Amino acid sequence: MNATRYKFVLFVISSLFIIALIKSFDIAVVHHKYYISQYTKNVFRVSKQKGKRGAIYDLSGDIYAIDYPTYSIFVDPNYFFKDIEFHMKHDRMKDYKQKVGDFIKRLSNFINIAPSTLQNIIDKNRQKHFIVLKRGISLKEFKLFTKGFMPSSFGFIKKYKRYYPDGEYSAHDIGFCFSNGNGAEGLEKYYNAYLKAFSEKNIVPIDAYKYKNIQIPIDGDNLYISLNRDIQDFVHINLKKTVEEHKAQSAAVIVMNPQNGAVIAMDSYPFYNNNRYYEFKYKNIRNRAVADVFEPGSVFKLVTMSAALDSSIFKGNEILYCENGRWRLKNKIIHDAHRFKWLSFDNVFVYSSNIGSAKIALKMGKKVFYRYLIKYGFGKKTGIDTISESKGLVKDIFRVGDIDLANMAFGQGIGVTEIQLARAYSVIANGGYLVSPHFMKFIKKGDRYAAKYEVKKQRILKSSTVKRIKKILYSVVERGTGKKAAVKGYYVAGKTGTAQVPKKGSYKSKEYVASFVGFAPVNAPRIVVAVSVFNPQKGGFYGGTVAAPLFSKIVNFALHYYGIKPTK
Repeated sequence: MNATRYKFVLFVISSLFIIALIKSFDIAVVHHKYYISQYTKNVFRVSKQKGKRGAIYDLSGDIYAIDYPTYSIFVDPNYFFKDIEFHMKHDRMKDYKQKVGDFIKRLSNFINIAPSTLQNIIDKNRQKHFIVLKRGISLKEFKLFTKGFMPSSFGFIKKYKRYYPDGEYSAHDIGFCFSNGNGAEGLEKYYNAYLKAFSEKNIVPIDAYKYKNIQIPIDGDNLYISLNRDIQDFVHINLKKTVEEHKAQSAAVIVMNPQNGAVIAMDSYPFYNNNRYYEFKYKNIRNRAVADVFEPGSVFKLVTMSAALDSSIFKGNEILYCENGRWRLKNKIIHDAHRFKWLSFDNVFVYSSNIGSAKIALKMGKKVFYRYLIKYGFGKKTGIDTISESKGLVKDIFRVGDIDLANMAFGQGIGVTEIQLARAYSVIANGGYLVSPHFMKFIKKGDRYAAKYEVKKQRILKSSTVKRIKKILYSVVERGTGKKAAVKGYYVAGKTGTAQVPKKGSYKSKEYVASFVGFAPVNAPRIVVAVSVFNPQKGGFYGGTVAAPLFSKIVNFALHYYGIKPTK
């Protein structure tokens, strides 16, 4: 080889080496991310897998919400043909093509399409890597189908679907999830940060045999709540009967432990089923027990008598003139349902005199009255652990005159929620303490606790005040307006309420709210029950005739359920 040719060859080799070096630098440094992404696209599949959402249980282990697995079968048409070619080329299975053909027939029967149609889907999409053939496959179907041979170009995607075993019976409390798995209403939304599962993006390498998952998705935490399934279902069934009997527009019921604020049952009408939430309007889905604000009527007289006695402005031995049932206060006429002339302090509330209550409030003055409004928490949210809670409506004290104060004394001109009423009566039931209503007892992440509810109590009434009010509320049931709330064998206390629904600032409409709120047994209260029925059209409209009988049924069932023996 002469020198010229040698130099030429050396130049070519050196040039090729330099070009290769430059290209390597370009791939490794300059366009590193681009080439990695191209390599990943061809060699790996990114698979997003989601864990299981946490379940919701009550303390006895009954399930209120749970995820169950469903499967979708898919095919990778591009890999389907490469897979057959690979096996035939390497002579791994002489009958592999026949086995695939038999599988196609079995699959076509499974997804209910003709074998030729299924093969046609694969043939027409041979450049694609992912086509879903059937969704919504049950766990049982999945297990049966996967017992047989399945080519590696086919696979299953596992997803979870939310199911509510109690359905309509506790829908307003539990709520539901959107299709993306996030909580949309009730406890599902409030505790979504704990319950939700976490997705993992898994890089899935492709070879001739299998797909390999790199990461395991994280499941959500489990929520344990204070609802009692048996009492909740009893409330639901009997609330439905009450609404139908009285042809009511809406209703709300709460059963609560007055000692710690734990919600034992909560229900609202209209009903809806959270397994099929998409079929219902929001007026059905809204939890009226916490969201609806209404004028409470005479059940609110609890605040008036509490303030009068606890402030020591009234001793409880006073006699009040009740104007024979009609009293003009400035330009306002206040009426009583019955024409009372003189009533003792206790009987003002036992027989539910609006005039007597108004006179008591006016003597106290708005500063004292508002002090106890604030103590009871009216005008503020209770903080219950669910969504859409309203704070109610309380007028600014600086805008309150004598007529306003007189109206509030018997539950007009003020807006409350059912949960606020249940909490207010819990104060009397538990000895004078304001408690926080709640559902959550604890949250578990695997075997350890992620959160626990801690009971908070704040004394707002003297024990002597509570003792006297208990006596008055017991008399309401024994000989006053709440006789239909009585429960055979038990001492029960409570208060009726009948409020006219205001329309455009006046009370001329024929729409009413019939309420009864109380507790039992009187000496050692185990439950507080609040019942409100809105706009009953049949069988009366008074709290003592519409709401009190439902209260009685619930208390009777709950006390027997808890094994509390009759003492009366």
